[in-house]
Amino acid sequence: MNGKIDSVSSFVPLQGIPEQHLSFLLNKAHSRFLFKGSSLKSQNLGLESYIYLFSGEVIVRTFEGEERVRATENLLPIAYQQYHAVEITAVMDSELLIFPAQELKQQLCWSQMAEFQRVQIAGDPTRDEDAEWINFILDSNLFFKVPPTNVSEIFSKLTPRVVSSGDVIVRQGDVGNACYFIKEGRAKVEVADVDADMKKVVAEIGPGRCFGEDALVNKTQRNATVSMIENGVLMRLSKDDFLPLLKRDQATTVDLDYLLAKLGQDEECIIIDVRTVPEYQFGHLETAVNIALDILPLHLPRLNNRFEYILYSDCGFRSNAGAVALSKLGYNAVSLEGGLSEIYTGCSVNPKLKQLLTISPYWVRGGYVVSDQPVGATKYR
Repeated sequence: MNGKIDSVSSFVPLQGIPEQHLSFLLNKAHSRFLFKGSSLKSQNLGLESYIYLFSGEVIVRTFEGEERVRATENLLPIAYQQYHAVEITAVMDSELLIFPAQELKQQLCWSQMAEFQRVQIAGDPTRDEDAEWINFILDSNLFFKVPPTNVSEIFSKLTPRVVSSGDVIVRQGDVGNACYFIKEGRAKVEVADVDADMKKVVAEIGPGRCFGEDALVNKTQRNATVSMIENGVLMRLSKDDFLPLLKRDQATTVDLDYLLAKLGQDEECIIIDVRTVPEYQFGHLETAVNIALDILPLHLPRLNNRFEYILYSDCGFRSNAGAVALSKLGYNAVSLEGGLSEIYTGCSVNPKLKQLLTISPYWVRGGYVVSDQPVGATKYR
């Protein structure tokens, strides 16, 4: 499946996931081949799975009608933002790439929150020397277990340890209670062969590598001995500090009625769409500005901590993470419960909800929302 990584990296919203994280997500996906004339039906597309047309051509039928889709012309998921029954029929032999929706949304959110941290670090000159090893940590599969809302807390739990050549850091057979990241220096990994009464060096590891991570989630014995072959610095994460990171922070949420009461009535209430640019361009809430989750730190100077910010995403996952992050930075930020999926699913029952959606862009200038007009900028009221 990883052989497809170059092709799928342009899919929406997968283009928001760095390659190393996309590779992890691809392991959760599977292919489905449709021969000419055969069909696939889904009752909850977008809620259960995201389906991309990897090759071929299909006809997609929804309650709104039918559409012919060609792989070479479409980067969006099939029947994007259609949360109802969908039938996909192959016009020619075609390959579908199917991702579990929850896995995709979680990975996208985690990846964008990791980028959020990178952007913050890049803007802080006092942390220049930490940037390289922090990037290694953010790319570690270990922290995929940590909810995206807690990404910023990871670094406060790491403690430095200065080590010397010859120091034994973990010993095979011991029960571990911490893992280590190598910030500086090199180490060797040895495995004892009890029958031969000897040790074998199986690897040498350097900056950015992590070892002993099994101790954080399991009560197991160390399966190798790790000792330093150079002087260096390690960053230690204890099990007691790691386990609280697994608890998800929840932002304050508001419902659609609350949003409608604010929409166009309160110029100090700003609606922020934290999805990627292509998702925003497909359709978004009226007056909503697009500030993708991963670049939120770049836009902080434009925000006013006296204003209210309502964040939303496709299902509320990314907007919850963004609202938590902004709240920790002192902003009045909440998340729209259910996200856009609540509005799209309701369109079949209440067509007036479509009036809330637009493709016209909006921006934040001088702290307020402005519309993109041909002549000048008009403040939205």
